[in-house]
Amino acid sequence: MYGSVVQMVIFRLAGAALLALAVAASPARAESAEPEPASLMLVEPEGLPFSDADLRRALLGCLPPPPTGDSGEAGLPRVEVEPAGAGAVAVRVGPRSRVVEVGDRSGAEAARTVALVVAGLVSADAETTEAADTPAAPSVTVADAPPMAPSPTVVALVVPPREATPRARRLCLTAGAAKGTGDEEPLTRTLDVDLVLPVGDGRLRFAPSVGLSLMPTRQAGTTDQVSFTGGVARALGGASFGHVDLLAGPVVSPYAIGGATPHNGVLFGGEAVARLTMPLWNRLSLVGAARVDAFADRARVLFADGGTYATPRLQIGAAVGVAWDWSP
Repeated sequence: MYGSVVQMVIFRLAGAALLALAVAASPARAESAEPEPASLMLVEPEGLPFSDADLRRALLGCLPPPPTGDSGEAGLPRVEVEPAGAGAVAVRVGPRSRVVEVGDRSGAEAARTVALVVAGLVSADAETTEAADTPAAPSVTVADAPPMAPSPTVVALVVPPREATPRARRLCLTAGAAKGTGDEEPLTRTLDVDLVLPVGDGRLRFAPSVGLSLMPTRQAGTTDQVSFTGGVARALGGASFGHVDLLAGPVVSPYAIGGATPHNGVLFGGEAVARLTMPLWNRLSLVGAARVDAFADRARVLFADGGTYATPRLQIGAAVGVAWDWSP
């Protein structure tokens, strides 16, 4: 009888100790649980300027932790990100969506811009859901009192601060060929270096440029040999539309004619250029350019046999090359 009582006391003490350990351990487990990340889906990830890892790292610093506990609250909504054209990304959080302009940014920099917009949409969705789930206050009717107008519901939308578009500068190196409209104007090899600078925060661009043009030597090794070498200096201005630059401006071309009749001079004219850039890697891009030049004067050499060798009045050229972007 005495032994049974002792065993019962021991069992009860052991049970109480186990219960106390379980209660003490449960808060530690709750505090150590990490919030589950938001459901993130990248649509056509190859067309986005950042990777899945870049965006997830940016979201960790912007999104609030999802609600935890036994309240039955839902976690963070589904987030979808997809390309929306040149320099733009579409973000969808539940029923809400928004197009984010990232411009020429890429990698972690572009991911941070998109993450700020995702955070704003998640906060707006959460506050709207909370306002919809709150039960309406009961109406109270007071005798001989005029009905009171319902107070408006105010939903606060958290909008992320707009980041200024980086003032990227671009250096272009292109090589190609140009041809005048006349038979006496031979095909010319060209080499050009263009510096494209932003003007303000909009689309305006200023593009100083220098180049070299080489016309093939005619009748080499004879007394009628003639060659042409010209330099080009431009001051172009225009606008940038995503990956396309449209520019125009004056052109000055000092030249030297060699051979039997050496001569030096300067040509004056104007130029219009359309340039397309396609990103290759990081800040490096492939460039294609089309140029149209019109000159007010020309250099022309006449030969005894009636042949001529001249610079063009109107010249059309095409070139390809590479471009490098950087920010100050």
